Amino acid sequence: MKKVLLLGGLALLLGLSSCNTSRKLTYLRDMEVLKDYPVKEEAEIRIQTKDKLDIVVTCKNPELALPFNIMGGVVRTDANGEMTGLSGVSEEKKGYVVDKNGYIEFPVLGQLKVAGMTLDELKEMIANEIKAKNYIKEPIVMADFMNFQITMLGEVSSKGNFTVENNEINLLQAIAMAGDLTTNANRDEVWVIRTENGKRKVYPVNMRSVEMYDSPAFQLQQNDVVYAKPNKVKSDGAFERKTTLLSLFTSLLSTAAMLYYWVFK
Repeated sequence: MKKVLLLGGLALLLGLSSCNTSRKLTYLRDMEVLKDYPVKEEAEIRIQTKDKLDIVVTCKNPELALPFNIMGGVVRTDANGEMTGLSGVSEEKKGYVVDKNGYIEFPVLGQLKVAGMTLDELKEMIANEIKAKNYIKEPIVMADFMNFQITMLGEVSSKGNFTVENNEINLLQAIAMAGDLTTNANRDEVWVIRTENGKRKVYPVNMRSVEMYDSPAFQLQQNDVVYAKPNKVKSDGAFERKTTLLSLFTSLLSTAAMLYYWVFK
């Protein structure tokens, strides 16, 4: 009986240790089921230096907009301003790269200061400039990012640069896109490194707390770097191998203890 109690106690301790490890790997562990949490309004993405922009100008008479499109050709739209077709347009989009001073060189209008603007503000500015100079009475301007990407580094399954579609991604989505954090990642403090006003800033985010949603870095911006810090220094995957072996040993020991109890009780 003493042996049974000893083995049972040991298995229980190892089981509790395994549960504790599992809790450390859990996201949002303080989030309560069916409780309502306020959703913060997402900050609009603003244009930065080195961004590459796709800008298209059209109108009811598409030929009038031809000089404003560096890709050449004619862009045709419907009554709602939706693009319906292209003719004589180069297949390769050149785009407008924002220079170090925040400007782009736009056809006919010349240099335009665009850094710090949202895409909607950019479209409105170009449309107003075209109308103010009586080039087109009712221009339609479309704009989008061509190189919106983020970088994932550290304790993630897949490191590298990731292109983002629709110009919208949050931290959880980025981590999922990178194949999740490894078991050695410090979930209490994932860094988001962001360039703002010519300076780099680090935002630490606790992935295990619901407060993550309130971080200004939860909604990622173009060129953000997400760095998942390690819990401890490791080499050649040694930490993951030890964790796997410990988990396997715990499971085997627990099973053996239960079998011993039922056979010899």
